[in-house]
Amino acid sequence: MNREKRVANIFLLIFGGISVILLSLPLTGKVRAFREYASYIYDPLPYYGGQGIEKLNALPVDVARLISADARVRELEEELRRHQLQRAENDALRRENARLTDELSLTTSSPTALRWAHVMERDPQGWNRSLIVDAGEEDGVEVNAPVLASCSGRLCVVGRIVETASRSSKVLLLTDELSAVAAYMPASQWEGLIQGQGTARMRMNYLSMEAQPRVGEDVVTSPTSATFPAELPIGTVSKVFDRDPFLAFQTVEVTPAAPASRLKEVLILRRKKRGDA
Repeated sequence: MNREKRVANIFLLIFGGISVILLSLPLTGKVRAFREYASYIYDPLPYYGGQGIEKLNALPVDVARLISADARVRELEEELRRHQLQRAENDALRRENARLTDELSLTTSSPTALRWAHVMERDPQGWNRSLIVDAGEEDGVEVNAPVLASCSGRLCVVGRIVETASRSSKVLLLTDELSAVAAYMPASQWEGLIQGQGTARMRMNYLSMEAQPRVGEDVVTSPTSATFPAELPIGTVSKVFDRDPFLAFQTVEVTPAAPASRLKEVLILRRKKRGDA
């Protein structure tokens, strides 16, 4: 036996003896520390490799939990967006239902009512001049038929039909320059002519020089109107112009009872025939 083999056998015996002693001793803190020190000296790779394997074994579990939590968060965010959209749609339907309920309750007192129609198109270049509704000749709509709208629980004048197609019609609003309707102020009984200006306001011309119009005074359709039923609200006086010494009449500004920008549904009446009240 050569010298290297003898030295190796001596170390093996010493290591075996130490191992037997450590195994026989109680597992105290000092013994555990010595075992770890011996593992680090004689075989460090398995020592740290074991710790690494434990961490690698634990890593997939944590990653899986993170992935699962992230997926759940995404599902909850998507569900929240769906609920917010559904809530907005429900609120819009609730408002529309309340508005339509008010409007339908008004039709029962109007025997000349033909049908309600939805506003389906507006021309941005003529916002206060005209609009298109989804009722036409197939629904019995005729040219020159009066068009009303709901305003504060009442029916008020909006305009009249000027063009018809099979399923749609064009409404000329009172605020258009080509519109004119006989009107009067119930509080003072003075009559005049409402004329559109192509803007959100109208003018009431031909008021007597003896009239004393006031801001806030109501203006309604006149019994002499050839198109509209009498006593329907048109608007209120919003401005009294200074008297022009070169004119033989007075003029006031009138704000429509149903602004064009708020129209969503309109009530089309049957066209007024000669001899109708």
